[in-house]
Amino acid sequence: MNEAVGAALQAGDIMRRAEALVPMLRERSVEIDEARALPADVVDALRDSGAFRMLMPRAWGGPEMTPMAINDVLEVLASGNASAAWCAMIQMDGGLYSGMLDAQVRRELFPSLDLATSNVLRISGYAQVVEGGFIVDGRWAYASGCGHSDWFAGGVMLHEGDRDKPLLDAQGRPRHCMLLMAPRSLNRLDTWQTLGLRGTGSHDLEAVQLFVPEAHAFSLDAPGHEGAIYRWPAVLCGKMPGVPLGIARAALQEARAMMSQRQDLPPIWALALAEAHTAYHGARAHVRQSLQAIWDRLQAGETPSTEERVDVFLARSEAFHRARHAVEVLFDALGGGAIYCERSSLERHLRDLNTACQHIMAQRQGQLPAAQLLLGREDAAQFAFL
Repeated sequence: MNEAVGAALQAGDIMRRAEALVPMLRERSVEIDEARALPADVVDALRDSGAFRMLMPRAWGGPEMTPMAINDVLEVLASGNASAAWCAMIQMDGGLYSGMLDAQVRRELFPSLDLATSNVLRISGYAQVVEGGFIVDGRWAYASGCGHSDWFAGGVMLHEGDRDKPLLDAQGRPRHCMLLMAPRSLNRLDTWQTLGLRGTGSHDLEAVQLFVPEAHAFSLDAPGHEGAIYRWPAVLCGKMPGVPLGIARAALQEARAMMSQRQDLPPIWALALAEAHTAYHGARAHVRQSLQAIWDRLQAGETPSTEERVDVFLARSEAFHRARHAVEVLFDALGGGAIYCERSSLERHLRDLNTACQHIMAQRQGQLPAAQLLLGREDAAQFAFL
């Protein structure tokens, strides 16, 4: 848990290091897929790049990057390998969570800015309140990068001995929180047999009668570090679009290279390239515009409006689907040659995007709460991080 890189890394430094990783990530992509995990040296390279520290506060020597800058770095990483970028996207969240911990233990639990924090926000565990902490049982699915993470943060319901009778808050609602747990204290279940994003190693993690100290508990509603970015917990999801956009970017680069070698370019290829280019750039522009509006509000110390929140939510979802559309168009146009792994990466890009689009924050059904907010039905739109 030593510092992997100097404390003075800024956004530009991290971007340059991410760009330098792209050739290696592309070269290792087949290996990453086959291993269903990131090799140790690839994880080390991500640490050294500063990718895991992008949400760490300036007060600790971190870069405290804007949502737009974070998405830019993730897009670059995803243009090299989607699984590596997905892990970085998830595992930088320790920078946010650390600010929600008690001030007395924050640096003790995060002595390095470059720790990787796997997490599952879904409440999939039960925590019995005991003296000094909790006894935890549970099973969390989709724990991305859990094989190389330094911490795992999982959502739990609180009870005093009968999990069917949860503790209630002042409004009579079940009480829950997030708990930081050491991955080595959890059972890792080999569940990640998937279509795409294979290298994320997003296996299930299981706790069995695990004692977790009280100091490891935090709430996503708690105040975080000082700084505009920490007043918006939805940054957890606001950085997701960088990954699908990076996959589409890589597909466009590869398709252009393939097409440029043809003297007799089929018109359908050229039309597909134009359509995919439009889909990618349109989605990217919407993401950046919506994030910039939120960021301007946060910097001014103001609360984002309903329309601004909805715009970020819908831009995120649309980025996944427009990116997939872009790759589908190219894949279809290039015909049978696109299916061969040794000739093209388009089949992997399409697999990765089909898997990514199944994430709850990308699914079409997830747009319903956003529409409800637009209609003024706030009570019907209680959806995480909208």
